[in-house]
Amino acid sequence: MKRIKNVALFYNSKRRKAIAYAAAIERRLRAAGAGVHKICVNDAYCDFKKADAAVAVGGDGTVLYAARHVIGRGIPVLGINAGGLGFLSGMEQKDFLKEAEVFLGGGFKKIRRNLLSVRVSRGNKAVFGPLPALNDCVIRSQESRAFTLRASFGRQFLSEYFGDGLIISTPSGSTAYSLAASGPIVMPDLEVLLLSPICPHTLTHRPIVLSAAEELKVAVQGGHSGPQLVSLSLDGQENFSLQPGDTVHILKHPRSFDLLAPQGFSYFDILRRKLSWGER
Repeated sequence: MKRIKNVALFYNSKRRKAIAYAAAIERRLRAAGAGVHKICVNDAYCDFKKADAAVAVGGDGTVLYAARHVIGRGIPVLGINAGGLGFLSGMEQKDFLKEAEVFLGGGFKKIRRNLLSVRVSRGNKAVFGPLPALNDCVIRSQESRAFTLRASFGRQFLSEYFGDGLIISTPSGSTAYSLAASGPIVMPDLEVLLLSPICPHTLTHRPIVLSAAEELKVAVQGGHSGPQLVSLSLDGQENFSLQPGDTVHILKHPRSFDLLAPQGFSYFDILRRKLSWGER
């Protein structure tokens, strides 16, 4: 990477720790001669001028917010954890303050993450998207009633799912909502999609890993008790109301997204620390 001269600094103003961290990081970056544009993820409006890299201070939601605003610009993002688990974070705040010069000198490595491209068709008309998702695409009922989704993969019928919905995630999203639905943890550099049923009304439905080379289509069939409210959510940040007969099309996005991390970063180290692997 070339030297970083301008940084877009995203932070979550609802986390006291994130506000303090962002202030310290801003001071450190400016002291090293970098231009800094601060962006609060809780504001309705987001705009910034040219940036060579972005820093997201908060939890994974802050990184996801930053990603949605920089994917089209090809700007890499460094996540600094000031939230909970922080699977998308490259480092902790205290470590960044020590490594700020290395960061600005272009000494951090880029870690490519694949994206989903999601759109919705209603009949022959496109009514939503295509939009990117870094973690996942979730189709679920807004009511406490099960409903049916019909999934096809490529030219093949996959299955009908009767339950509370489906999670379609990237490998990056395998440690998010999909993990809570008993989905597998997947290495981030694999070219796959994960399909995880949400509370299926059968003991035989289990999460499945699919190739990212084909299109996954999920059609809303409706509930057994008539029409009901069904929502589509991308990374928990872009939402759309679905109707019976709508089809959600999920493909691998033609673009990828770069996360930044120190040269010694290890994904397995993240898993061991965040999930307490090996501890007794």
